[in-house]
Amino acid sequence: MACAGNFIEQGFQYTGALRVLQMIFSYEYLWIQLRVKGGAYGCMSGFKRNGESYFVSYRDPHLKRTLEVYQGIPDYVRNFQAEEREMTKYIIGTISGKDVPKTPQMQGSISKTAWFCGITEEMVQKERDEILQADVEDIRGLAPLIEAILEEKAICVVGSETAVQKEKEIFGEIKSLIGSGTV
Repeated sequence: MACAGNFIEQGFQYTGALRVLQMIFSYEYLWIQLRVKGGAYGCMSGFKRNGESYFVSYRDPHLKRTLEVYQGIPDYVRNFQAEEREMTKYIIGTISGKDVPKTPQMQGSISKTAWFCGITEEMVQKERDEILQADVEDIRGLAPLIEAILEEKAICVVGSETAVQKEKEIFGEIKSLIGSGTV
C-alpha cells in the first residue's frame, strides 16, 4: 500500500531533517508497525526536494491497518523522543548513505542529474548541514509537513482482487490493471 502527497504544494520547504526522519522510519515507526507487528514484507518512505513524498508497504496482508499506521505518523513525529546517542546514530546512518566513495562514472551521473534538476553545490551543502545539525525538536517540527502529505489522501494498492475487495471501503476507486475486470 502506498500513500503519497506533496508538501511543497502545501507551502512547506524541503529540509535535510527529512532525510533523518526517513532513517528513523526505517528503523523505528514504519519498520516496527508495518514489518514487525503488521507482517508486511517491507516498508519504505521518501521525501524529495520537489515535495513529492511517499509511505509504502509491500506484500502487506493488512491494508486497512497499514492505512491507520500511516495516519498515526504525525502523532509519532510530534511526540518523537530520542536521547542524544540515538539521534547521533540516526544522523550517522543518514549521512553515511550520502557521503560514500563514488567512481568517476557515479560522480558524473550525480552531476548530470543535479544539473538537470537545478541542484547546486550550495543546496547539497545546506542539506548536509541540516542533517548533521538535526535534533529532536527539528524532527518534531516536521509533524505539520507530514499531515499535509497525508491530507492529500492519495493511496494506491497493487494487489490481489480478493485483498483489495476485502478492504474496498478505504478506496475511492478500484481499477483493474489487467483485463477488463473490476479490480
